[in-house]
Amino acid sequence: MGFADALSNAGVRYLAASPETMLAPGVPSNVAHAIAAHENDPHAMAVAVVSDVMRTKYAAGDFGDFTPAAAFDVLDLDPAKIRLAETSIKRLNDDVAARAGISEARAVREDARAIDGMVRSPIGGKGLPWHADRPAIAFYDTLAGDGRLDRALRSDAHAASDAVGDLVLAHRESDDFEPFGDADYSDAAGPTIHLPTSHRQIDPWASAGVSETDNDFYRKVDQGAMTRVIA
Repeated sequence: MGFADALSNAGVRYLAASPETMLAPGVPSNVAHAIAAHENDPHAMAVAVVSDVMRTKYAAGDFGDFTPAAAFDVLDLDPAKIRLAETSIKRLNDDVAARAGISEARAVREDARAIDGMVRSPIGGKGLPWHADRPAIAFYDTLAGDGRLDRALRSDAHAASDAVGDLVLAHRESDDFEPFGDADYSDAAGPTIHLPTSHRQIDPWASAGVSETDNDFYRKVDQGAMTRVIA
């Protein structure tokens, strides 16, 4: 979400990307035709781009063929949609923070920990920074369906899910991504959000100058308030 927010503020209208699951050589060049053929129809363009990416197969010799991404989206970065998503996320974060220290906070932590981050390969990945980057929609949907939380909190979570989901023009994912050891990315729809569930997952590359907390989005939505509850 932070990247989407930054690009939207810079005037970028659409983002075609994988949530930390892209493999070289990446997006195939034929998506240029998908874009040109649907210049005046953003939804059709998005569907065509995602289809081209996810049906492409790259040959890897003895390792077989592989698609370039475990999940891929085209997001609408319309400033009004981004603002609505941020407002909804902030309301949820603040409401969760207000319940810190009670049983509902424990439920939120358990819900966050039940959702894997984007590093899902059973081999390697220990040094990658994306263990805490979890699918935002999946997290908010989990909260919205958790009967341990009160109705107001579940309503906030549902609103956040809807607002973030409204950014997604097209999406496809794999539930059996062979290059990552048959990892399941079936819940990886839409953008991710930084949701560390332990202190060591907070900004793991900050010492190298790469921060996921020192940005306008993180501050605008009070994401630190959520982090203090679940980490």
